[in-house]
Amino acid sequence: MSEQHSTDTIGRLEGKKAVRQFARRLAEPDTIRDLNITPMMDMMTIILVFLLKSFSASSLTVPFDDNLKVPSSATQLSPKQALSITISKKVVMVEGDAIAPVNGGKIDPNLKRDGENGYYVTPLVGILEKYARKEQKVAEHMGQEWDKQLMVVADVTTPYRLLVEILYSCGQAGYTNYRLLVLKKKE
Repeated sequence: MSEQHSTDTIGRLEGKKAVRQFARRLAEPDTIRDLNITPMMDMMTIILVFLLKSFSASSLTVPFDDNLKVPSSATQLSPKQALSITISKKVVMVEGDAIAPVNGGKIDPNLKRDGENGYYVTPLVGILEKYARKEQKVAEHMGQEWDKQLMVVADVTTPYRLLVEILYSCGQAGYTNYRLLVLKKKE
């Protein structure tokens, strides 16, 4: 009988011990043994991508000086990021680099393939073809279709003939979608 009594006593002691351990676990706050930062890194990556997309699409930098006054409009559309061609009173620029001088609203006939009556501006087409090849490669690499888009920033006094020459040259280089940049009028 003493063996059974000791077995019962041991069983009770183990049961009490298990109840005490369970009660202690409930009373003690959980301690962090390992910190899993993967979800936090995922969240930070998503926030970073969102911020980069919103910053790149939210503003457009256009250099202004005495030779460039952009026309105003009541448009509600925001400009999209694209290759920029600037036509000022003195020069035609691609992405801020001077390509051809403008004198009296005309490009020098020596820079045109067909002389004074020509529309094909040789240095402009050459530079734009280089940009077009780069943009096509990037679009192919990303699995997208190249949008063939550029943004034209022209002075309000730019002659129509000069604007047509520039747009014709852009089309010859492969850029068929144009956006003319204007300033929004204040309401």
